[in-house]
Amino acid sequence: MPGAGSAARAARSGLARTAYARELIEDHPESRVDDVDVAARLVVSTVELLVHQLIAAPDPLEPARLENELVAMVTRYLTGGPHGQGAVAP
Repeated sequence: MPGAGSAARAARSGLARTAYARELIEDHPESRVDDVDVAARLVVSTVELLVHQLIAAPDPLEPARLENELVAMVTRYLTGGPHGQGAVAP
């Protein structure tokens, strides 16, 4: 079946990225997430989706600006942000 091998490789690659993200989250002293497994999957999926959509868009974002904002967004999620423990500002 054509494509089956590439789908399996992509799945393994996704698992590897998620495992690496999980390790980074677990080892970071400022991480405040309750469920590291879910957080790792959310971070990997969110970054992949946003990068693909926003770089391939008809009016793509400048990569450095996208990177800066993604880092800020993910950091706030993982560390609880400026409002603490993931609380949303009023």
